Amino acid sequence: MEIDRVWAVYFSATDTTKKIVTVLAGEAARTLRAEYCEYDFTLPASRKDLLVFGPRDLVIFGTPVYAGRVPNILLDFLKEYIKGNHACAVPVTVYGNRNYDDALIELRDVLEQNRFHTVAAAAFVGEHSFSDTLGRGRPDDRDVSLIREFAFGLCERLKRTEKEDYSRPVYVKGNRKPYRGYYQPRDRKGNFLISEK
Repeated sequence: MEIDRVWAVYFSATDTTKKIVTVLAGEAARTLRAEYCEYDFTLPASRKDLLVFGPRDLVIFGTPVYAGRVPNILLDFLKEYIKGNHACAVPVTVYGNRNYDDALIELRDVLEQNRFHTVAAAAFVGEHSFSDTLGRGRPDDRDVSLIREFAFGLCERLKRTEKEDYSRPVYVKGNRKPYRGYYQPRDRKGNFLISEK
């Protein structure tokens, strides 16, 4: 399969997801001898642009995990402003050393609905955004080595296959329809503080 451009596309409030996605995409671009491109949609102003990809693009698409899901503040942007046009995609979620739950399958589903072909998927541990002890210093050197190994394996697979081989979404563990509910804070008596829409 011919890939002309490898994209690192990410939301990264603490730069942890950015580090993981850019290492992965950079290594893939180098291995495939493709152009490297980057799009950071962390700031609200960057979620107003339409992102359109094409069949010779590989998009490494990363989000953090918030309470086991893709952050709900991103869903409208992801569903309405990202157009795959048969590009290959790798959904990547970054979680704070507990579990990624349904976030990876949810991101995969959104990308497939946007006409991407998901060719691989990955969840990596990062330092927890609310703690300096959970996953402290992650991704560390060992994690970066694993990310590079993953990129190499991904590129080897792409070199051996045709786009038609990716007519089905990549397998990802998780629950679908429904995904797990978003976290709802409760008071000491167990009453919900905010009602779910």
